[in-house]
Amino acid sequence: MHDVTLRVEPYATDGPRFVVARAEAELVERYGFLDAGEHGLTAAMFDPPQGAFWVARRPRDAGPPVGGVGLRAVDEGIGEVRRLWVDPAARGRGVGRTLMAALEEEAARRGLSSLQLATGDRQPEAVALYEATGWDRIDVDVCGMRFVKRLTGSG
Repeated sequence: MHDVTLRVEPYATDGPRFVVARAEAELVERYGFLDAGEHGLTAAMFDPPQGAFWVARRPRDAGPPVGGVGLRAVDEGIGEVRRLWVDPAARGRGVGRTLMAALEEEAARRGLSSLQLATGDRQPEAVALYEATGWDRIDVDVCGMRFVKRLTGSG
């Protein structure tokens, strides 16, 4: 997508905080609550060397972010994707794909061999994105769906 720029921003700054607040508000809107496991995200999870948080902005940083996504290491060789969010007005334009491609490239560069994430059936846009970009659905239960992606070129 050519009408956004991506950059890694410290988790405690305005860009990531805006993205996370919007993502969490949308989760509450879609599900009626924020699951207990979704609380407590911290800068220590997403700032180097543990992780990174990408923010998508319009050219010349005009206005608030249009999207973002976080990566954090959770175990040896395993990363977790958290809080992928794209502004509803920007959906369908490749912002989510661009964010995920940047995250996957960086994860492989860091030597991670696989990534995991969780989502739910009330997020069909996210499910469609993950399935279209090579993620494997590994589990479905009352709490949602879990996906995994094996990375090539890691190590």
